[in-house]
Amino acid sequence: MIVLAMLPAAVQSVRMYEYSCSWQETALQGIHLEDTLTVSLASASSLRVTDSSVRFLTDKNLRSGFLIRQGVIYKCLDDGTVQPVTGTGETGRNKIIVEPLEPGCPFFSQEDGCVRAAMNLKHEAGCTWRCDLWIYPGTGITHETS
Repeated sequence: MIVLAMLPAAVQSVRMYEYSCSWQETALQGIHLEDTLTVSLASASSLRVTDSSVRFLTDKNLRSGFLIRQGVIYKCLDDGTVQPVTGTGETGRNKIIVEPLEPGCPFFSQEDGCVRAAMNLKHEAGCTWRCDLWIYPGTGITHETS
């Protein structure tokens, strides 16, 4: 009888633990994404920006960039390959996907020499990490509105 009385509390504790793990996973990917975008774009030159990608030259004059494909953001490496920045590839499916910051809002845009990266990282458990960065390429100056 006592075990049955404690069962709802145990179930609730497990659910809270699972949600906190998913929030931590989302937050860590969000922080990593913002850091990667900021460091890469702050020293970039010769930018080409589209709604779902940004291509540029690094401070070592190598081609690089970011692109979004099927809910995952990838870093374009100088050898022509791509490496995922977000997602959880170990399980073969992505628990965290990249979505536009607002419906119809491009992931990347450029205005007055400033590149905007605007996206949400959304975990299947419902956690969302808002990423809204304004980066001035080549200057190392950023403005974060997350």
